[in-house]
Amino acid sequence: MQITFIEPCTADIEKMRFKAKFSRDIADILPYLNRRIKSGQYNDQAKTLTYNQGILMITIQPDILSVAKIVNESEAYEMSDAIKDLINETYDMTDELTPLYEMRKKPSAIDIYKYLPKTNCKVCGELSCMAFAAKLISTTKSIEQCSPLYQQDKQDNLNEIIGLLNF
Repeated sequence: MQITFIEPCTADIEKMRFKAKFSRDIADILPYLNRRIKSGQYNDQAKTLTYNQGILMITIQPDILSVAKIVNESEAYEMSDAIKDLINETYDMTDELTPLYEMRKKPSAIDIYKYLPKTNCKVCGELSCMAFAAKLISTTKSIEQCSPLYQQDKQDNLNEIIGLLNF
């Protein structure tokens, strides 16, 4: 894989984005990656897999990798290496994995909100449980930040949310 450009990010002016070209067409591995990356949005017709990793926005196409919201050039090289390793590991696992060709339905903030405590306690750092639900979906917050969900009587709700987030 070779990085073809690094430039300022259009999604966040304080960050950068990059594109890299794969050394070979990886269209055949995308459905296997879709099986492994639970939060991925795969489009079989377009042959694209898009997912977030923290604040990073990653799109994998048969011949191109695009990553937005990186901090610097060094992170671009680290991410390209990490994704190359993920692709190679997935290729090695194709005998063990069933390819997934469908696009997963991403849960909405309301789907998540239904299972939150709805106390607006702000322990998570958000003004409301609905705001927290939206941040969970965008992966800028983690479920562990809602300590009321970890009370004994909320275990079923916690499990439902974890299931939704692992769509």
